[in-house]
Amino acid sequence: MNGAPISHIGGAVTADHGAIGLTRARALAAFYRLEAGRAAEDGARRWADLCTGRAAALDAATRAAALWRRAAGWGDPDAADTV
Repeated sequence: MNGAPISHIGGAVTADHGAIGLTRARALAAFYRLEAGRAAEDGARRWADLCTGRAAALDAATRAAALWRRAAGWGDPDAADTV
């Protein structure tokens, strides 16, 4: 498999373990960015690159899912996760 197994479909962010809400996807991306920084400080370049890639994929999927939700009529894209 090439790249992070993260995408979006129909306003949902999908990851390797299923769909996740936008708020959780943003928090997970923040975790991966933090982990990437720590790995880089420790000299673990491959792990840092992997975490950076997953954070970027989550960010892109979250933005795309939010855009899709707005186009579908949601004024607040995060509100769709509470329905």
